[in-house]
Amino acid sequence: MKFGSTPLDLVIIGRSILSSLENPAAGLYRGLINELAQHGHRTTFLERLDPTRVQVRDMLRSPYCEVWTYPTTEQLLEEYTDIVQTADVIMMGSGVEDAEDIAVWIAEEARGVTIYYDTNLNRTIESFSAARKLGDCLSCRTIGNFNLFLSTTGGPILEELARENDLQFARPLYESVDPFDFYRTDAEKTYELGFIGTYKEDRRETLTALLLEPAGYTPARNFVLAGSGYIDRENWPTNLTYLEHLPATNLVDFYNRQVCTLVINRADRQAMGYTPTRRLMAAAACGVPVLTTYWAGLEHFLEPDREVYTVDDRQSVLDILYGSDEKYRRKMGNRARKRILAEHTIGHRAQELLGYLSEVTD
Repeated sequence: MKFGSTPLDLVIIGRSILSSLENPAAGLYRGLINELAQHGHRTTFLERLDPTRVQVRDMLRSPYCEVWTYPTTEQLLEEYTDIVQTADVIMMGSGVEDAEDIAVWIAEEARGVTIYYDTNLNRTIESFSAARKLGDCLSCRTIGNFNLFLSTTGGPILEELARENDLQFARPLYESVDPFDFYRTDAEKTYELGFIGTYKEDRRETLTALLLEPAGYTPARNFVLAGSGYIDRENWPTNLTYLEHLPATNLVDFYNRQVCTLVINRADRQAMGYTPTRRLMAAAACGVPVLTTYWAGLEHFLEPDREVYTVDDRQSVLDILYGSDEKYRRKMGNRARKRILAEHTIGHRAQELLGYLSEVTD
């Protein structure tokens, strides 16, 4: 079968597509499936819906794929064998409960191409190193069951994982953005610098140095931070606006109201390298100059000092905000936006996926 020329039937077993609460992969799946649907491919998404748990959904139904739910893994294995057997492509995402059992079932029943899509490679590697069986993570015994291993992390660490586990087809399928969701507007610049992200202890010091300290040093300027989990705010500068809850529909306005925006990777992603976040691409797609800490592989996505600023302390942030030319900052934002739209949209990722499928079946 030549992938891309014939409509495909895909089955994706993932954590959830209907709920993005503490589940950033939902946005990734939504964009990818929507793009595939535009080219005639049909997707059925299987996700667990445990009636004993409260699950907050920000999408009642998907407009671009069928969503079927199952209350237990046992019911999944009993009731959905037929659809797995008849699908052209079966993808399983990381973070699914009872991942090991489901992986074995897919290997036994699937007749099409099987894919594992890992959106948290660090956790996978940790589980291998500790030789532990984690409920929502594959082990080194089942990772090789799939025809294709995809990851939102690329570079040397993915290559090493492939070598150590004898994976013939391990490829990066990075985060991306939909240009219809993130774009430039003429909104008034309200804030000098902003950051969005839930509280993470491992980036507290970095956030303090790159946002709170510059805000405290320039009390006449306005800064903004959006995200939940920030309990200790007593010593925050008074010119820092805090938005605990920011709806996804407000993200474009949030970015466009900033002179510059700050993006900080989680510590594990920073260490692995080659793991661009959706926040980085979303901000760049809005044409806002981005400040970020350097990580290995950054230049694969945005060129430092030409398309993105790299910062490491308060002074480096202040130098960019108040010591650089405004016209040059706008050029940086424009270059970044052009690069993202040319190489890192959800359309590019869908084509990469189809290309990988063709490679596997050659």
